[in-house]
This record gives sequence, C-alpha cells and structure tokens, in this order.
Amino acid sequence: MSDGTNEMMKVLDEHLVVRDDEGRPVLQVALLATIYFEDAHKREVREAVVSCCEDYFRRCGHRIRWALNPDTRLMERFGKGKGSTPRAWLLDLPEDRSFSLIYHGAEHDRGASAFYASALGLPRRPFAELGYFRMAFPLLWFADLSDSFPQSLLDACKPLKPVSGYGGIGVVESPDTSISSQYGQVVYSWAQRFPGLEADYPTSHSTWLQEGRSGGEGIKGVNWLTVLGDRWVEEMGRLDKIEADLCALDPRFIVHRFPGGIMIQAGPRPQLGDAERNVWPELYVTLSKYLKPIRITRHRPFQYGGVGPRFDLERSQAWLRRFDDR
Repeated sequence: MSDGTNEMMKVLDEHLVVRDDEGRPVLQVALLATIYFEDAHKREVREAVVSCCEDYFRRCGHRIRWALNPDTRLMERFGKGKGSTPRAWLLDLPEDRSFSLIYHGAEHDRGASAFYASALGLPRRPFAELGYFRMAFPLLWFADLSDSFPQSLLDACKPLKPVSGYGGIGVVESPDTSISSQYGQVVYSWAQRFPGLEADYPTSHSTWLQEGRSGGEGIKGVNWLTVLGDRWVEEMGRLDKIEADLCALDPRFIVHRFPGGIMIQAGPRPQLGDAERNVWPELYVTLSKYLKPIRITRHRPFQYGGVGPRFDLERSQAWLRRFDDR
C-alpha cells in the first residue's frame, strides 16, 4: 500500500471511529459484508467457512491481533492459540455443537477494528436455521490493490453458496455486547442520517430472514453489493429476466454470477447518501424497490437496552423500508 493511501487511511481512522473514555475504538466505519448460509452443521459447509476465514487471513491476516478461543470463549492473541486455526478443530466438531469465530485487528481485545471477520453456525436441528459469515476491511484497503471488495465477497460466495447477503459501507462494533450496547444510539443516529450505511446485526437477522416476509423467508435488503441465492433468482423470474430488468432500470447495475446465485453491484462504488440534505443513494433505492417482492418487512428490535434513541421495534422495521418512498 502506498504512503499516500496509508496516510489517508490514518485520517479516516481518526474521523470515522468512536472511542471510549480510555481512547479505545468501540465503533469503526468500514467496508462490511455479511452472507447467510444453510446447513452449518455439515462438514462440507464448515469446510467452506474455514476456506473463507483462510482467504481473509491471506488478504490481511498480518493486521489481525485477536482470535476467539472456542473453548474458553475469550479473545486470545492471533497466532498463539486454538482460535487462530479453525481448520484444526472446526471440521471435526460434532453436528450437535454450534461454533462461533471472531477475528479482529484492534489493539484492545474488546475493541472495534476495520480488520474483522466472524462466523456463526448452529447445530443440527429439526428445522432450518441460517449461519453467517461476516468480514470487514478499511474503506481504502483496496485502493492500491488489483483485488477489490466485490471480488472478496464473490470469493466467499463461491464455496459457501449463500442464501442471501449484502456488502457496502457499514459499522463494525466491539465484539463485546456489553460494550457495543452502550453505543447503540450512535449507530442509530448514523444510520438515520446516512441511508446507505448498513446497520448490521446478523445474529438477529438470521432468524428473521426465515420469518420476516409474511411469516416466511426473505432477504434483508440491499446495499452496494446484494447477494441472491438461486431460490431468489428463481422467484424474481430467473437470471436472464433479472439482467434485462436491471439493465433497463439503469445500465450501471452489474450482475456477477457464482455457482448457486448472483451478486448485484449497484454502480462502481458504494454510496452513503445524506438524509439531512435529502440526498439518497439512487441505485440502492431503485434496487430496493425492484427486489421488494422478496424483502422481509418484519423484524424484532435490532438493539436492546442502553440510553437514547435506538433501533427499537418500530425504528428497526422502518429502517428495512427506508427506500420505499424515495
């Protein structure tokens, strides 16, 4: 990475981060992607999760400082414990056991960092449940690279074959919920002003992606990158129709294919918009309206506890519909 890009990253880190009273980052704006998948209890799916983690390590493992130990459930130094090598234990985990992976690059073990990856998988159960894989990068991480954020998400979609997902500019919070809950009102206020900002609570979303569309399945919504598994491609009229429809709506849409689905890219770069100036991310609005038939509308509160305005039930469901009247 060039000196100029490094300097710009430092400036952005300074201005797009919230710190606690001791100066430790607890919220960080970043490029953020989340994809949801089925059958997390199966070995082949866990193999895909491991592959995604190892791909993230290849891209920026030298910036990771912490890993979640699967036995103690505490953060430990990356590279010095069981949590750093998911391939060594996750593939042989019994199907009746869940798993949780967290990696991040903050100096403090409970800090927030734009270098972040996590995954959650639930055990075998008689009903379907979704796991997720999540990753983040600094906003300018790809500025001087031949790689790109869309490519990194596509590379995760290929092995995991997700049901749905999204990627764009979002907020990485502290991995400690007791800390993140204290700053929920900040995330809410940012999301109210910048409609393109992803408010992301995947542990909660994974349930409501199963129940939030008239009691059935749906997608959470759209961002710069929107992932649709084959079931949603079929419901929207199949690939050729989607490509033709989006081209007619705006030729800036790009449809990327992967085995098991597609990723829709809304223009060459992510957008935030600014509700205070009545500036809305035009392509996000267009895509959200187009995909309205498969979007969820019901959800429990994104956030609980804390003080000040936050994503309660009404505000959470309103955020899901934020593009509908634009």
